[in-house]
Amino acid sequence: MVWNYRRLYPIGGINYLHIAKPNINAPLHAQMAQSDYGRVLETGSLATADYFRLHLNMFNSVETITCFTKQIIDVSNLTCLYGLHEKYLNDLQSRFDEGLITDFYSYFREAWCLALFHDRFPNFRDEVRELLMMQGAPAITPQGALGAASLEEAVRAMVDEDIHVTKAQRQAMKAEYEKNNKEAVEKQLLKFISYNQYHLPMYARPGMV
Repeated sequence: MVWNYRRLYPIGGINYLHIAKPNINAPLHAQMAQSDYGRVLETGSLATADYFRLHLNMFNSVETITCFTKQIIDVSNLTCLYGLHEKYLNDLQSRFDEGLITDFYSYFREAWCLALFHDRFPNFRDEVRELLMMQGAPAITPQGALGAASLEEAVRAMVDEDIHVTKAQRQAMKAEYEKNNKEAVEKQLLKFISYNQYHLPMYARPGMV
């Protein structure tokens, strides 16, 4: 993971944080004009100094984080969010669209997200990725990705070749993934939570009830 951040303290006690990957310093409006820019989610405002901006890229992963606030910024924790898919963030997009998130500062201080900030969470993600790489490609794979040896290779082929995937194909692939991989991923997650239960006591585990 490659990222950088700038933290400034302007006059007036306002804290500023910007997390992003190193890139050419192009004007923001030029970046947002790109068809593959993605989506911006915002809470608060600059006027009230409680502004929080999340930029999700075209793959729905966190691309940039910008904060402008009088609050103390949790730099180390927010840095952990960079590069994560929004599904890791408790279905962030759907919750935001439903009006359930009005303040990202408080949202990312809730107990559900503490696992994301654990120092072993990147290792857990690597283990899940290796697990998925060991699984075969979906039987129902669009033309152009049929030679893929794994689920990851099939998805990469579809992205790299810009392969059109119909809604029916997406649903079929999702169903096959859940059938063949969901249980294995859930077991890996429970293993992670159980192993780190001393630091993550807020998560339910088998045998607690």
